[in-house]
Amino acid sequence: MAALTISLFGSFQAAFGDRPLTQFRTNKVQALLIYLVFEATAVHKREALMTLLWPDLPLKSARTNLRQIMYQLRKAIPELDAADGEGQVPFLLTEKQNVQVNPQAAIALDVAQFSQLIQNSKTHAHSDLHSCGECKTWLAEAVALYQGVFLADFYLEDSNSFENWAQARREAFQRQMVDALDVLAAMHMSPGLYAQAQEYARRQLAIDNLNERATRQLMEALARNGQRSEALAVYDSCRHLLLSELGMAPTARTTELYQKILEDELGLEKRQTPQVRGYELLDEIDSGAFGTVYRAYQQVIGREVAVKIIRPHFANDPDFIRRFDAESQLSARIEHPHIVPLYDFWREPDSAYLVMRWIRGGSLKAALQDGPLTLEAAVTLIDQIASALHTIHSQGVIHRDIKPANILLDEEGNAYLSDFGIARDLQIKEWRTKDSKF
Repeated sequence: MAALTISLFGSFQAAFGDRPLTQFRTNKVQALLIYLVFEATAVHKREALMTLLWPDLPLKSARTNLRQIMYQLRKAIPELDAADGEGQVPFLLTEKQNVQVNPQAAIALDVAQFSQLIQNSKTHAHSDLHSCGECKTWLAEAVALYQGVFLADFYLEDSNSFENWAQARREAFQRQMVDALDVLAAMHMSPGLYAQAQEYARRQLAIDNLNERATRQLMEALARNGQRSEALAVYDSCRHLLLSELGMAPTARTTELYQKILEDELGLEKRQTPQVRGYELLDEIDSGAFGTVYRAYQQVIGREVAVKIIRPHFANDPDFIRRFDAESQLSARIEHPHIVPLYDFWREPDSAYLVMRWIRGGSLKAALQDGPLTLEAAVTLIDQIASALHTIHSQGVIHRDIKPANILLDEEGNAYLSDFGIARDLQIKEWRTKDSKF
């Protein structure tokens, strides 16, 4: 039994069941697979496919080529699981003049999933898009699928027809991606999640560095996060880029925002660094929906630590109070060389915090932005994290949020499991002792 899984964002990837599809006799076989799966709802005339893939060949030669690559494609993917789970069906339905992907075949396509999630948000009934939790989830899932531009490393040099088709889709997906990131930035701005808003604004600028709306979002998120000089620097970079690329100045709206930030007229609340007895808070490391993490100095012992301060409205929630004490005590008892140790915790009205070991190397998520790990480093990391998970599982705890952002690295590249997610438990209200996510 096998399904077909294809990713077209970034580098092309395909798998037939558990078997990666990496060896295609020619790139035309791969191109036909891409086109037919992407346009799976359509019935295609054979002549149209010939024109798409061999626009400059005589009809007879093109027909022979199409027949050969269709044979190779059917050989590589003979049958697929049925989408309804009942048996298997042929991958392709062919007639003398027509070709079509079997609509009953089980095919997972990242670009189709992306489009469906975007469409869910557009058609969802809500009073306010920016405060809609369902749309926020859909859009976040959609942008996570976007691993790069459509068919980033695939090119048919002898077919302008195929390349024009691919370029049109590439631009359409980029517009959808920027729009989704724009909405997500706004969704995170209003509740004060400025670090996340910055990330979404930066991702827009990575796609289109001349996008002034994203520039304004980034400037405002930085300014409201207490990073005024960084916000002003973003404007200066935008101004120089527009001048060098287009010979023009930023729009009046962008310049007006710059002036407001420059003159402290944005109506910003003065950010005060919270006080934690016994610790000197230094740099803000990260900020999320449920709390903010700081690098801090513990004066009595003379060591650097990480302090996570829970937001006051969660610290006062009865469910949180009940769960915080029990889960903090359990976390403090878990000992393993590759689990970030919990040194201390405290809760009182309007205040709760956790003190953990400070891991200097950053997260695996940040490390992967510089490229994939070596095989040796990946094996070491998996071994270390698997050992940590075995320890917590043996104590009846399930992490349930294993992801690169929650794996920290020290300066030697050793991995540590972090963020047992007390706050996330509060959000989903699943208070279960043996199946709890910390």
